[in-house]
Amino acid sequence: MSLLTSLKEKLNALLSDSKPPAPDDLVRLRTYATAAEAYIDKAYLEANGIHAMVENEVEIYTPQIKTGVRLVIFYRDYTKAISLLDKAK
Repeated sequence: MSLLTSLKEKLNALLSDSKPPAPDDLVRLRTYATAAEAYIDKAYLEANGIHAMVENEVEIYTPQIKTGVRLVIFYRDYTKAISLLDKAK
C-alpha cells in the first residue's frame, strides 16, 4: 500500500465519523448577514428558555471578512430552536 493510499484511508476515516454531538456541545444554528439579525433570534430563543450565543460579531468592524455572524446553541436544544425560529418567520 502506498503512502498516499494510506493517508487517503486515514483521512476518509476521520471525515466519516458520524457520531452525533454530545448534548452539551455547541452547534451552529444559523448564520446571519448582520449581528442585529442574530441578536433578534437570540432574544427570541432566550425568551423561550433556550440559551444562545452570538459568534463572530467582530465582522461589524471588519467587513472585508465575510463569514457571517453565527448563532450557536447547545446541541440538546437544536430541534426545539429550529422549530421555534421556523414558526416565528
